Amino acid sequence: MSHLSSTDKPKMRELLAVAIISASVLGLQVALMRTLSISRWHHFAYLVVGLALLGFGASGTWLGLFSYRLLPRFLPWCRGLTLGLAISATLSFRLAEILPLNIQYVLFSGEQLFYLLCYQALIFLPFLFAGVLIGLALIRFASSVHLVYGANLLGSGAGPVMALGLMMWLPPARIIQAAGLLIWASVFLWRGRAEDKYLWRQVAIPLLVGLLLVLDLTALSMPMRIDPHKMLAELQRWEQQDDAKHLLTRHSPRGRLDVFSSPRLHYTLFAGLTATTLPPAQALLLVDGNTAGPIFHINDQAEAAILDHTPMSVSYRILPGAKVLLLGETSGVNIWLAKRYGASQITVVMENPQILDLFRGPLAGLGGQSLKGSDLKIQVASPRHYLEYSQERFDIIQVVSAESMAAGVSSLLSLHENYLFTVEGLARCLKRLTPIGLLTITRGLQSPPRDNIKILATLVEAMEKVGIPKPSDYIAQLRNHLAVCTLAARQPFQPLQFQALVRISDKLWLDIDTLAGFDPNSRKPFNQLLGPPGSKASFFQLAANKIFSAEREAFIKDWAYNVRPATDDRPYFFDFFRWRSLPKFMESYGNLWFQRLELGYVILVISLVQIVAAAVLLLLLPLFIWTRQRTTPFSGALIYFLLIGLGFLALEMSLMQRLTLLMGDPLLAAAAVLSGFLFFSGCGSLCSQRWARSPLKAIAVSGLAIALLAPLVLFLSQSLLGLVAAWNTAGRFFFALSLLAPLAFLMGWPFPAGMSLLEGSSPALLAWAWGINGFASVAAAPLTVLLAMSLGFRLVFALAITAYLLAVVFGLRVWRAGIH
Repeated sequence: MSHLSSTDKPKMRELLAVAIISASVLGLQVALMRTLSISRWHHFAYLVVGLALLGFGASGTWLGLFSYRLLPRFLPWCRGLTLGLAISATLSFRLAEILPLNIQYVLFSGEQLFYLLCYQALIFLPFLFAGVLIGLALIRFASSVHLVYGANLLGSGAGPVMALGLMMWLPPARIIQAAGLLIWASVFLWRGRAEDKYLWRQVAIPLLVGLLLVLDLTALSMPMRIDPHKMLAELQRWEQQDDAKHLLTRHSPRGRLDVFSSPRLHYTLFAGLTATTLPPAQALLLVDGNTAGPIFHINDQAEAAILDHTPMSVSYRILPGAKVLLLGETSGVNIWLAKRYGASQITVVMENPQILDLFRGPLAGLGGQSLKGSDLKIQVASPRHYLEYSQERFDIIQVVSAESMAAGVSSLLSLHENYLFTVEGLARCLKRLTPIGLLTITRGLQSPPRDNIKILATLVEAMEKVGIPKPSDYIAQLRNHLAVCTLAARQPFQPLQFQALVRISDKLWLDIDTLAGFDPNSRKPFNQLLGPPGSKASFFQLAANKIFSAEREAFIKDWAYNVRPATDDRPYFFDFFRWRSLPKFMESYGNLWFQRLELGYVILVISLVQIVAAAVLLLLLPLFIWTRQRTTPFSGALIYFLLIGLGFLALEMSLMQRLTLLMGDPLLAAAAVLSGFLFFSGCGSLCSQRWARSPLKAIAVSGLAIALLAPLVLFLSQSLLGLVAAWNTAGRFFFALSLLAPLAFLMGWPFPAGMSLLEGSSPALLAWAWGINGFASVAAAPLTVLLAMSLGFRLVFALAITAYLLAVVFGLRVWRAGIH
């Protein structure tokens, strides 16, 4: 069909189709991540969706090999690919959920490994369709690539916001179906000529597919195979046996909430052996299928007597009638604890407003009494964000968000950033204490120990940061057979407090591992723990002695797990993985060594290895064979597209983490950065030819401007944190967008400028450039997090800027010299 030419400009409806498809695919990605986080685990979702996105990279191979066949029938192929994408968006997930995959046994069963590969292949399929479709449009309109790429970015920016908005009303699995239907609607924008004798096919076949998709959305539910090891699966089994009742389910972008009641629930976290009363009747609150906390079905604090036997009660026994701050409270249990000891004022910081709505609405009769009272103030904010803007001081600050079993039990937290458990975050806690105040952090035991050792090390550095010269005089650690309670005071423990701590530990059967002036060996332990060979001391005593001494650095380096304090630059408190300890685990635990690892870090490594291996097989190897068979050699220009792909995603993810601290909400930060970056980059792409008519000039100007603007954005986000944190949500959101806009606008220039130059010098490489850029973008996600966990986000930021500068060098060298 000779009427087709790469110099043609895309029609507005074709650009709209690209935007709709891009928005739907990004919405599909968000919905898949949320759905798999509920049905499986967050790290499984990361692994599956991370590899699936490589479909954009693999699409470059498909187009590189077959675009010459696709372009002559551009519109029919676009319609066919759009329908294939719409169908595969829902069908692939349905087929994947049928597979009897149990992720816990993947490393021990060839059959389960096969199921995992099939699962990933199915989720991979719609992203391959999307990559081929958008890449085909970029090649077809190569002379107007800035328009197509701009439409792609604008749509991609709208997609996550649309998906998150829909999650207020729809379960994420339904959004997968809705994404398929929206993709289907765009098929009518790929219209052929009115005189086409096969015009009826352009209408009849899409209408039939649309009917099937509508029936799928309205009449069929999406399957969700809940991992049998999740508490949600356990409670569903109880419900089938009439041992539990499912009270409600609520969905939001922050997670799925479930509440079950059951006479079999006796959940009181860390209650010691001295407890003589039974836990009250209760329900259990779940977030994404995992336990968030019990909801006591009581009307008065007198019915919560069992809480007196938890390590969390120690600070309240020392300071009765205190002014209390509860950071990260979810189910109301710790409010009852504070009330039992006559707290004069209780400030509750809850991160999820949906939980608060439940307690004030459907759960008001069940556990809502805990949130009532003139002595109670409730703040909806992240704990760290509240500490940034509040100037109020408290007698007791209880870090409720720490109160769960240790990281090693689930191994799922190491990928999560946490700005409260950093040196800077705990320093903020210490500054918000009154002169007599206590900071209390309770966390479950684990073997070998790591969480509580890292808490102690982080507290010591936080105290040094606020000017406390000898932290050992200000810190105490006590434990029962389930948990360690770490207390940090604003002033050295006084004799009366010392005596009170010893007396309370005797009463609650708590062992004291560290307390200035107390010898842990002076009495027989209540809860015997393993310690260093030949020593009566526990590992916690050993750790405290080393951390309080000049041997702290050597101890941190030599410990089997990574217990180096987290910082705002490396906010991964739950990252305990250490490569050099791997042989020891394999030797000590045999076939169970994998269960002793922090799986989050391992998943990152596996994800990166899978992506690189898949890229070699699906992209680089075919490219090598293709170039050997043709006169077109491998071009240094392709390295240019690799560098801008790596730089774009690394900058985006680094700024997302920095703005999480400023926004006070990871969800808002993700929405602002992801959508803002893509939207303004799309605007930059659309305007790039008007603002810089020479592509070489666009590459040079944008690259150098990005290198100058990016550090400025980072500096402003840090220096203005204290001021902006006190603004309302809308103010913080628009401030973040205004910070990002100039930088993102310029980041939309390098790709279309490079494609324009490549179209004039080596048009056969356009498809491969699209694929390599897609591969780099996908690989940058796990690579960025791995580097940030090891080296910090500042270095990642610097590497991203370096990638852009190197791209400028490669671009100018390749195209200015006129070589391929």
